[in-house]
Amino acid sequence: MPVPALRTLPPVLPAPGAVDPDRDEARRWLQEELDSGDYRLEVPWWLRLWRWVTDRLPDPAALGPLPPWTTWVVLAAVVVAVTAVALFVTRDRWRTGRLAPAGRAGAVLDGRRRSAADYRGAARAALEAGRADEAVLEAFRAIAAGATERTLLEDRPGRTAHEVAVELGDVFGAHAEPLHRAGDTFDAVRYGGHHADTDQARAVVQLDADLDAARPELPGGRRPQMAVPS
Repeated sequence: MPVPALRTLPPVLPAPGAVDPDRDEARRWLQEELDSGDYRLEVPWWLRLWRWVTDRLPDPAALGPLPPWTTWVVLAAVVVAVTAVALFVTRDRWRTGRLAPAGRAGAVLDGRRRSAADYRGAARAALEAGRADEAVLEAFRAIAAGATERTLLEDRPGRTAHEVAVELGDVFGAHAEPLHRAGDTFDAVRYGGHHADTDQARAVVQLDADLDAARPELPGGRRPQMAVPS
């Protein structure tokens, strides 16, 4: 029985214009593409910090034979150094974020309005009880309410802590900077979801007392109403 002849397939030719590099040339093209920068991964900051610290450590081979516990001592020192540097680098960011308002600031005198004396008494009671957040809010409300009662501020609903600080800073020039700090603290606690400490609360309470006793600098020689002692 005759064996059928095998049919020979035609050779596969590259398409017109196609490039068919050899193995070495393809490897070189791939390396050039990777080195172009489009495929480089961003190294995280903690890994860069780790490399920076470890690069400054002495080479163990150059120190000769060392006891086994030396490895653990060096590792602990590296961990402590990395932690210290990380805390140093992020300290300013933490401080800024701690009192930065998270959302839109609202009015200082919201809800049921009370007298400056009532706000002032509530602030002092909260401070004595260790409720720093409440003391900050009540003391700054006492500042705004007291200035309104003395006609230093117009009785305008919706005035923000920043607006209170700016307007009162014009008539209490010596207290302009503490006013802005107190306003930022108020916004951070009331609208930013942050917490004040005892020193910050005491500073706002003291600022309210200082402004209550201070004589404002009014344009045109206008005489303000005298504050009623509380």
